[in-house]
Amino acid sequence: MLDRRTIVLADGSVRSYFALPPDYQDFTPPPRPPIGRFGPPHELVRVGPMSPDGFRGREDHPFGSNSMSMKRKFGFGEERDRDGDEFARQKQQLLQYGNAGAGANLSSGTSSPFRRDDEFRNSKIMRAGAGFDSGGGSNNVGARQEVRIDPPIMKAYLHFIKLIYENPNQKKNYLENGKHHHCLVCGRSSKEFPDMHALVMHTYNSDNADLRVDHLGLHKALCAIMGWSFMRPPDSSRAYQHMPAEEAAAYQDDLIMWPPMVIINNTNTGKGKDGRMEGLGNKAMDSKLRDLGFSGGKSKSLYSRDGHLGITLIKFASDQSGLKEAMRLADHFEKDHHGRRDWTRVQSITTDKNEENNPNLVMVDQRTGERRRILYGYLALASDLDKVDFETRKKVVIESKLEKLQPSK
Repeated sequence: MLDRRTIVLADGSVRSYFALPPDYQDFTPPPRPPIGRFGPPHELVRVGPMSPDGFRGREDHPFGSNSMSMKRKFGFGEERDRDGDEFARQKQQLLQYGNAGAGANLSSGTSSPFRRDDEFRNSKIMRAGAGFDSGGGSNNVGARQEVRIDPPIMKAYLHFIKLIYENPNQKKNYLENGKHHHCLVCGRSSKEFPDMHALVMHTYNSDNADLRVDHLGLHKALCAIMGWSFMRPPDSSRAYQHMPAEEAAAYQDDLIMWPPMVIINNTNTGKGKDGRMEGLGNKAMDSKLRDLGFSGGKSKSLYSRDGHLGITLIKFASDQSGLKEAMRLADHFEKDHHGRRDWTRVQSITTDKNEENNPNLVMVDQRTGERRRILYGYLALASDLDKVDFETRKKVVIESKLEKLQPSK
């Protein structure tokens, strides 16, 4: 029994209260209710595939099926509040594949497909490789946000990037925001997707648990190709389509062919007696590279029915040292104003006529009168897949340059 006591306050009023017994600290607290596999009530731990059923309560959980108010508040079970839009679309796909965003406080857990180093540390800007620029004539990689994506989703993303870019017609249709799209994951008809926005919405909101990872990989690939932000959830406002040009270019520059290689243009030397185009052979190009101080690459000249295409691929080793050497060669051309952007500019103002007299393509030694081709080179990206030969296109894979430049663990 508790002891009822009274006390007279300074103003003369009387108050009563129940005093705790002297041995109250020895009392045993009542047992906690079972919490099941979800852990403490304040944690949200993802169980199973990333699907609409991924966050769902159980009968043995404090937020289980017998607690309708908790279901509506936290989005568990069949009776979740529809206004919550499926727990804010899985908390914006766990904040876009692992980026916690500002003020988020979710725990990904070891079973989550969306992981991030240091458990949702703040987003930051990351440079590519100590002391290296992005290669291929761009320093845009620093504009790219560092987002750690779970390996299966990253693998799907890179797979679909290659699948789209190696098909010129499909690539053109996507870039022009055409109307004949179909889902490369589930094969849905193009009739359901009148434009790229509809296709992006489908890949982001797909509730097929078995194809969830592939759909998210395709979502990221489509956004990267279009220059849209995969960090924003797609919606009817289409705000996600407004990504700064520098950041969009940074994502493009990060997608490299692997093994790493440099594409060198203008390696043709003119027509031969048979009317076919001639150009620098593999040995001649290897010799030129050695003279420039680059000995790690292996040349491969590209040919067609009409002869030399004026393109030579320089392949490097499939490791970090090979990538850095390829970037160093690309940087050499860029510093001489003979990189990717310079080649694009030259092509835009050059016609097939009088090519030998074009100072952008041929340099004449004023002392000897010798003519030599001006070479343009840049790091091979996914967007260059249609420029390489069929054999190379089928053998290479697409990788993230930033990932490949990370220190080995």
